[in-house]
Amino acid sequence: MAIMTRDPWSLLDQWNRELNQLPSRGDDTSRVEGSDWTPAVDIKEEDDRFVLHADIPGVSADEIELSMDQNVLTIKGERKHESTESGQGFKRVERSHGIFARRFAPPEGVDAEHISASSKDGVLEVVIPKQEPQSPRRISVQS
Repeated sequence: MAIMTRDPWSLLDQWNRELNQLPSRGDDTSRVEGSDWTPAVDIKEEDDRFVLHADIPGVSADEIELSMDQNVLTIKGERKHESTESGQGFKRVERSHGIFARRFAPPEGVDAEHISASSKDGVLEVVIPKQEPQSPRRISVQS
């Protein structure tokens, strides 16, 4: 007679995976459909810039693709799957892996030409400078 062992947390893990696949509520449209996971992101506004911090542990700076196109900032990459703990009757994988992508539409008045980014200790920092507001000017009409 074989005794089957069952991981009591597997149902909860499955439920969490399914909940993570649902569209987010609210106005967060930054999550890209088709991504395996989405890194957590904080965005802070300062007087002269916006600073974005994204938690992307296990992904080197050269594996992160950052682009700005038509006023949409996109962060893409992939965290490779590592070996997992295995034992008798259980398997445990807690860290997300696979392709990720996030998109953000900064407000008007940012300087897209001078965006900079750096990665340290698994945190991507993106600095988006604000443009100096341009004063209105009168344009003469030629006759």
